[in-house]
Amino acid sequence: MSNLRQEGDQGVLVRFWSLDHHRAEDVMWPSSSWHKLVYALEGTLQIQTSSTVHVLPPNRALCVAAGVPHPARTQGKAKVRTLYFTPRFPFDRSRQVIEVRPLFRELMNEACRIGPLREGDARENAIVSLLIEELREARETPSSIPMPQSEWVHDWASAFLEDPASVLSPAYSRRTLERRILAETSLTLGQWCQQARALVGLRALSRGATVLEASMESGFETTSGFIQSFRRQFGTTPGRMFRPV
Repeated sequence: MSNLRQEGDQGVLVRFWSLDHHRAEDVMWPSSSWHKLVYALEGTLQIQTSSTVHVLPPNRALCVAAGVPHPARTQGKAKVRTLYFTPRFPFDRSRQVIEVRPLFRELMNEACRIGPLREGDARENAIVSLLIEELREARETPSSIPMPQSEWVHDWASAFLEDPASVLSPAYSRRTLERRILAETSLTLGQWCQQARALVGLRALSRGATVLEASMESGFETTSGFIQSFRRQFGTTPGRMFRPV
């Protein structure tokens, strides 16, 4: 059930929207002209903005400016929490994936519990001030990958993200694919595939898979290869990814 409060914006600084999903499904946010901060209290979200796919485990959030399309889907069960910030606040972190530290997480949860947050209430104003400061200071920690835009290359890339064992259509050569990936993502085919596999592994880990299971699902021949690639992509090991920061 949606909890987005729409009883008027007079004096409102932050609104919220909460919805628990019991299976993998599309996320349909109410239309709004306010900037938003999206995260999953539990589970994982996959969101696409423009030409980038973002994977958000519970310790990551995505800033989305008003008017930016961002189709999303839960990866199994997930508790989605969204904060909407009044356009009066500066919002210069659009389409950035940021780290959610424990204080930030608790502030967002409290805002969703008691919101909307209004001017004139000392406690609510204090929460808003802390939210803005945490948002401003949060470390950018990308868990994203650029997507090619040419139709057939985009289709291939999307299929690869679903199953890294996907094979190239015989209608196109590997060299053609290499040229298009480099031209449209600024990554070599090898770099793009390594980043994509790391994201697939992150998605698996966030669903509760073991490191071995995640490495197999993401198409790595060895667990050590997966761990090395994961560290290069995310700056930490799979075992430390979901520890409180």
